[in-house]
Amino acid sequence: MTDNPFPRPNTPRWPSPDPRIPSPARRSATSPSTRGALIAAICLATLGIAGIIFVLARRWFAGAVTTVLVAATATAGVPAATPSPGGTSAPPTVLPTTTPVQGITDQRIDAYINHLTLNQQIGQLLMLSVYADGYNSDIDTALRQWHVANAIVFTNYGGGPLMPTTRDGMRQLISDIKAHADTPMIVATDEEGGLVDRLAPYYGPSPSPQALAATGDPQQVAAQAALDAQRLRYLGINFDFAPLADVYQGGVMDESRTFGTTPAAVIRYAGAFLDGLQQNGIRGTLKHWPGIGSENANPESALPTIMHSQAQLQADDFASFHALMAHDPGMIMATHVIVPAYDPNAPVSLSPIMINGVLRGQLGYQGVVITDGMDMQGMLIFMQQHGFSDPAQATAEASVLALLAGNDMVELPIEPDRVAAVVASVTQAVQSGRISAAQFRQSLRRVIRLKAQIGLITLP
Repeated sequence: MTDNPFPRPNTPRWPSPDPRIPSPARRSATSPSTRGALIAAICLATLGIAGIIFVLARRWFAGAVTTVLVAATATAGVPAATPSPGGTSAPPTVLPTTTPVQGITDQRIDAYINHLTLNQQIGQLLMLSVYADGYNSDIDTALRQWHVANAIVFTNYGGGPLMPTTRDGMRQLISDIKAHADTPMIVATDEEGGLVDRLAPYYGPSPSPQALAATGDPQQVAAQAALDAQRLRYLGINFDFAPLADVYQGGVMDESRTFGTTPAAVIRYAGAFLDGLQQNGIRGTLKHWPGIGSENANPESALPTIMHSQAQLQADDFASFHALMAHDPGMIMATHVIVPAYDPNAPVSLSPIMINGVLRGQLGYQGVVITDGMDMQGMLIFMQQHGFSDPAQATAEASVLALLAGNDMVELPIEPDRVAAVVASVTQAVQSGRISAAQFRQSLRRVIRLKAQIGLITLP
């Protein structure tokens, strides 16, 4: 790259008049009969030269703008960090991660927020977990009484039966959820393919990330994501909690859920999957921050630990997240794992060091961060260690801590009593100032900006 990536084009030089060629205008200037014609000719010539200069300037300006747009578009598809052949990359540096959208300003976002009630504002930071055969009173309470403004749908949960049992039943459930919400909703599901394949009961199985990467063809990966996007859109879903940016490193997670064992492989294939989703109307989510390819337990059943040094984390665990930010993911999901090299005292999802300090401050991500499920057993174990034996109160306090740590949205539990406890605790934390007005507003802005970017809402 040159010092100036947009050099000014060479401007044509008009030739100086040749003194050997007599000027007709000058020859006839002394003739009274031609004086009027002379003045008219001079005016026309002046206007002609000005017009030529205007055309050239306009062409140069258009070319410069086109160059800027092409460069910006190319940058959006190029990973920001290039791993070495050994699978490592330089320590993270701050980089821009959000796609500028014309007209989406903080002033317009604030104007939208100011028209919401406090309960509606709080509801923007909550995501309801839905596992039901159809619209029911529990969902209705969450949407109409507590104003929860986002949802994630499960086709099965905890070994339970398929719900809804048909594709049209799922489509109707999502339609009913949206119809009863009082603000436009982000509706998500986990469609990874392979082991985590929410759409399989309705469309048949989709290949796993490992199988997609094994093709060696990013275009095939993107094509599968485009097909997933088409199916998700039909059902009324606008967000996919995929792809995994985790680099498999021998941990307990199933290798088939990952796109590779090096950052380079994950960046290549997860990036293709993310692009395939987002270029076809579905926003994607990078998970599970900070990268759980080496975790020693599953947070759904225990509280895992990643024992890497900071240098290892930056080279092997953070690198794929860092690079894929250039693809403008809709969200990043933070999970429940202890990383002693940075914060030995709290899981990542509750750690200001790992969310505000590393993910936002060091890696430069300024988009929406959402938690993993807040009632996972690993989270409940951690909260029990800190005196919260009741699961509902444990989940409620953990949700407040997650927002304080820098997450913008918490994924609510399935159980209605736990949902009620979370709503009450978050509301009290906002009203009392435990969650400061500035932090509350910052998270609200991120969520509303995202909804405006994907066309869910129209800003005033």
